[in-house]
Formats: sequence, C-alpha cells, structure tokens
Amino acid sequence: MKYLLIKGSMHVVGYSPDGDSMMFKAANPALWDGLENDNKELFTEKLTKENGAVQLRLEGIDALETHFGPMPLPTPPDLKSKEKDKEKRPAPGHYKQPEEIGRIAAEAFMWLVGVKKPQWRKFGKTTWVAKACFEKDGQEVWLDEKQTDNIPAYIVTSNIEKNGRPLAWVFPGDTNDPDGSELTKEMLANRLEKSVNYQLLRYGLVYPYFFMTLAGRLRDKLIEAVRRAQADAHQKRQALENSAAERTRKIPNLWVYDRSVADGIKIADLKNITDEMEIHPYLFRKIAKTWYSQRMQGYWNALRENSPYDFDENDKSLRLAGLFEDGDPTVFIISDQDFVKLSEIVQIKDNTLQLLRSPMDIVFLS
Repeated sequence: MKYLLIKGSMHVVGYSPDGDSMMFKAANPALWDGLENDNKELFTEKLTKENGAVQLRLEGIDALETHFGPMPLPTPPDLKSKEKDKEKRPAPGHYKQPEEIGRIAAEAFMWLVGVKKPQWRKFGKTTWVAKACFEKDGQEVWLDEKQTDNIPAYIVTSNIEKNGRPLAWVFPGDTNDPDGSELTKEMLANRLEKSVNYQLLRYGLVYPYFFMTLAGRLRDKLIEAVRRAQADAHQKRQALENSAAERTRKIPNLWVYDRSVADGIKIADLKNITDEMEIHPYLFRKIAKTWYSQRMQGYWNALRENSPYDFDENDKSLRLAGLFEDGDPTVFIISDQDFVKLSEIVQIKDNTLQLLRSPMDIVFLS
C-alpha cells in the first residue's frame, strides 16, 4: 500500500472538530489525485464547498459520538399508500455519548496541533468553535474567521473512505520530508508515536477501531498505545475506589469507566449509554439504530392495524435482543487468528451486553 505525505494546515474556527476528525487544507491540492478514491465525486464536492479544505477521518481510532443521527428508514412497500400523516412518523433524532471525555478528546486533538484554547458556541443541536486562541511570536492571538487559523500540520494517507473523507494519520507542525513523498509502512511505523492518532489512544481518550486495510505493523503500534492507557486506567480506577473526592470529577481515560469487556453493562434504556456509561462508539451507533428501528416497527405495526400511534420521544426503553437484525458483520479476532460474526463475541443476556473480546482484538472487514 502506498502512503502519501501531504503538507498543509488544520482548521478549527467555524467548524465542529471532534476526537477523530478535523478540517485539513492541502498546500498542494494536486496531491489528492494520487490517492485511491472510489468516491471522487463526493470528495470533490466537499473540497469545493469548503474552499479546498476537507474533513479528515483519523485512522485506527473512534471517538465518543457527540452528534450521531441514524439514517431514516424507508417505508415498507405495503405501507406507502397508508402513510398519509408523516408528522406522526418517529424522527431519527441525534444522540451523543457522555460528553466529558468526548469533549476532552476534541480539545486534546486541537491542543496537540497547536490550539491553546477553543471557544465553543452552540445553537440547537449544532456546536462549533466560534473562536480559538493560538500562540504567535510568544503572544496569544485569538482568531474568529473561518480558515484564518492556518495551523501547520501534515498528514499521511492512502485512500478516501465512502463518506469522502481521507483516512489519515495527523502530525503537528512541519517535516523535512518533501511534500508528496511516498512512505513505506516501515517508515510510517517509525514515526507513528508522534501522530495525533497514537497520542489520543495513548491517553485513553478514544477507542481503537481497526479495519483489514490497516497494516499489522501499524496496528501493533496502536495496540501498544491502548495497553499503556489501560495500565494508567488501572491505577486511576483504584484511586476512584479509595477516594470519595476522586469520584466528583471525570478522569480523562475511557478505560477507567468502560466495563463492557470485564463485567458487561446493563442497557435497558438508551439513556444508559447517552448519559451514564461509556461504550465503544461502534456499539453505541448500533444500539441507537436498533432503538430507532424498534420505534419504527411500532409505528408500522400501528399503520398495518389501523390503530392510533403516539411516538413518545422521552421513552428510551429498548430491547437489545434485536441488535443484529440490521446486520451482523464478519470480524477478524487477532488473538484467535480467526474470522467470526460480531454477534459471536457480543453476549446479550437479560438486556446486559458483554463484549467477549477487547476492542483492540477486533478487526472489521469493512
């Protein structure tokens, strides 16, 4: 696989960066043509819309969701003529995971690339960086106009994913390597600890999220970062157990709180994972989609039976038993060197979910 080094600038002002994505503008836009890109039309559309900037998706990690919305479900063919009052149809909505660590991950990403202090603004469900503080010639400078915050950085990337985002390793500052250099996986592995991806995993601010396209040598480096974060979490968890004062604040390490592997977590209500407990974002998204699907099934059943239907948006109860009805992906288990269905390593019993393998042991095929 070819890894292309692209120099440019990161941008946060006027955007909504999170723990695994941020806007980037290439110094030489022609270099984008050197990437594998099955979604060129979408990528070009995004690039044009943002005056040459494009949202990156960081390789190998998954941050807590800050604004996830399930895709609307299509109406079954037999109900298209009956669905006259679409206002009664349940809306997909937007959902977030417990916000403290997700916010810390986003701000850590910004801090790693050179943002001293972001000032957030919120309107409705949208949150963005209205202005940000940077250091220039020893002085603090605040910027509040989009794309005036030219934060030097470079990325290493090999392809563009289905949503039109380059899958990237992000490195702060500049490098002596020429713009457009091709790196081998060995060359990339040797500098990986300096990447934002590695650092966010190292401090337990994001989850590992591996795909088959990620080279084993690079994956091993990220697993090393996760293990270091988990070792720190063990000590911090003991402090939580021994000190009431420690319980009053959120410790910025996901592994202090994630019990999905060790004990399993009871999820009878969507609020359990939006407000109370950290869980791998992939599972969070799947559970949120399941909850929405169950509400839609109730709505469709009412249409079929010609009975009244009232959608209560405050009712977040759900049945985990339907978690894999919308799909059961095949994954590779590193420790077993074997392929299994995801449902084989996710145990569900009495609405308690337990992940039978660590997230760093799971590789998704696509």
